[in-house]
Amino acid sequence: MRGGLSRREFIYLTCRAGGVAAGYSALVTLGLLPPPSAYAGPPQLPLGSGQGTKVVILGAGIAGMVAADILSKAGYSCLILEARDRAGGRNWSLRQGDVVEEIGSKLQRVEWDSGNHMYFNPGPARIPHHHQAILSCCRELNVPMEIMTNDNRGAYLHDDIAFNGHPQLARAVINDARGFVAELAAKAVDKDLLDQPVSVEDKVKLLDFLRTFGDLDKLHVYRGSERSGFLVPPSVDPGTLANPLDLWQLLASDFWYDDINKRSGPKLHFGEHYHQGATMLQPVGGMGRIGEAFARKLKRLISYGCKVSGIFKTSTGARVVWRQRKKGGIENSTEADYVICTIPLPVLSMINNNFASDIQHAIRGVPYVPAGKIAFQAERRFWELDHHIYGGISWTTRDITQIWYPSSGVHNKKGILVGGYVWDDRTGLDFSKKMPTQRAKDAIADGEQLHPNYGDYLGKAISVAWPNIPFTGGGWADWKKDIRATYYPILMKGDGAILFSGDHMSYLSGWQEGAVLSAHRTVSEIGTRQSARKT
Repeated sequence: MRGGLSRREFIYLTCRAGGVAAGYSALVTLGLLPPPSAYAGPPQLPLGSGQGTKVVILGAGIAGMVAADILSKAGYSCLILEARDRAGGRNWSLRQGDVVEEIGSKLQRVEWDSGNHMYFNPGPARIPHHHQAILSCCRELNVPMEIMTNDNRGAYLHDDIAFNGHPQLARAVINDARGFVAELAAKAVDKDLLDQPVSVEDKVKLLDFLRTFGDLDKLHVYRGSERSGFLVPPSVDPGTLANPLDLWQLLASDFWYDDINKRSGPKLHFGEHYHQGATMLQPVGGMGRIGEAFARKLKRLISYGCKVSGIFKTSTGARVVWRQRKKGGIENSTEADYVICTIPLPVLSMINNNFASDIQHAIRGVPYVPAGKIAFQAERRFWELDHHIYGGISWTTRDITQIWYPSSGVHNKKGILVGGYVWDDRTGLDFSKKMPTQRAKDAIADGEQLHPNYGDYLGKAISVAWPNIPFTGGGWADWKKDIRATYYPILMKGDGAILFSGDHMSYLSGWQEGAVLSAHRTVSEIGTRQSARKT
């Protein structure tokens, strides 16, 4: 019996070579993981099953509107109380004439040019192709979609302490790093350094695989690759390959480092992450088109400007106390058979209630990510004209963390450039404490490290610090492992007639898919309880 690689070793090598996606595919092929199941659609409640049953939904975000849509079709009487003057929650696109209100700051008015591509998504800005629950909503609402470039090999990676602070093309960093890894692996195979014996035939195949994967020469040495780019691009002449980046500079950089606090994982593998890989989608005209379409559909069910001040269990269901913010603040009280609460936990913790003590502890015990973004109107699309970047993200160790290049409006004269997206605890909190004018100055200074004369092309800025946005209190729930183990099961069971829903009530915190699937679960729970009542 000839020796060979074990399944474990094969999967390990596949993951190292091809990333998470390749490893997952290998596991499925070997029968070690089931194929991904198709999205089964929303819960199908019997028609008329909700007749005579009232549901009050707190929040007209994605979760609240999905729940109301399904329940109302089954005959439930639904009322959505929304504190803002718009629907969507963090599903929000800013355009000419819009206003940003932050606690402790002056109003920011959007004074950008008009245009279907002239928008800024301060909240969710991308939808992975496998997030079929939210994509099915878009299909039903007739929200047109387009491809969004998320991971772009033509964008930059920048670290102040590596390569003398000069930004490097992502394609060079990624492919040169893989070339060096393949060279090391090939030398290990050549010297029989694997844990288990490998046959001559398998050894030849492994070396062929590593040569192809890393673009090695016949001596198994990495000397550069067209995958990493050219000093002189091919034309009528063959062109000149770029020299490989210095391995030790790569090791000195943070491009490969998995900084847990930054919540991003290694930048080298960014496009391999399950929720970040192609194909990525976005609504035409901005992510807010989804919330706007839901609002039109459910307009008779939504009451705007209603600030909830109390949520109480009763002997027959629940009672919600709220005030109409623009009508003199008169207090109202509404009784319901069920209450679906989608209010973010930092805000919910400040509302009067008679929840069970474990529920109250859970609400106060879940931290939120202090995320923030800033966007500029670019008077010239320099990223396309000067750098040939069409969509995608550049990374930097500077506080702005990322620069997002728009995937829409290609070859237009102007565009909206996201000049910073922060979510790390330190940078996010610092961002939230700054006035908008200071955020803009600092973002331009950081961006200059990637694009010289950056500020010359940028006009008016709009920024959003989610910890400061009324009725939100943060970017998304930061479910660290111990916190989820302690509090998630408590919140999932609800409190009598009061059920909690939203992206924070899922394992997809921060994603709209989590909001939709959480709403599905809540609706199913109400349907189950209704069936039990009638038997």
